[in-house]
Amino acid sequence: MLFIRCAFCHKLIFRPLYAPHKAKHTKAMPDGQMTDHVTLDPKKRHHASLAGVPRAYRHPKCGGVTIMPEEIVRSYLVNPFLYSSRTFCCGCNGYVPQDQVFWIETGEGLTDYFRELQQQYLRTHGKQPPKPRV
Repeated sequence: MLFIRCAFCHKLIFRPLYAPHKAKHTKAMPDGQMTDHVTLDPKKRHHASLAGVPRAYRHPKCGGVTIMPEEIVRSYLVNPFLYSSRTFCCGCNGYVPQDQVFWIETGEGLTDYFRELQQQYLRTHGKQPPKPRV
């Protein structure tokens, strides 16, 4: 394949130019967060209402609250295997394990929340979706 579809911006990138292209997306901003995150192509994201879907989580260790961006929520609702077991904490200005943060809306830990979404996905589809090329 001469081109790679970027998992961050969804553009086709000439393979020899992909590493520097990806580096721009993953560069750390002053707050410690990557410039961009892997998301599903907007055409493949969840498009129903997000009413009742938790978006804000607290990290008890630092007391920080982080609000998850809509495009990430819509992406993981379609593919709950898309993200790793770490999430960004605005209080720590870094990535922390999901088992250390809890949804403000429900009190549920992110680890349990994602485990349930993954189990629902497997019951419906029988197997994990293909991993995006990063």
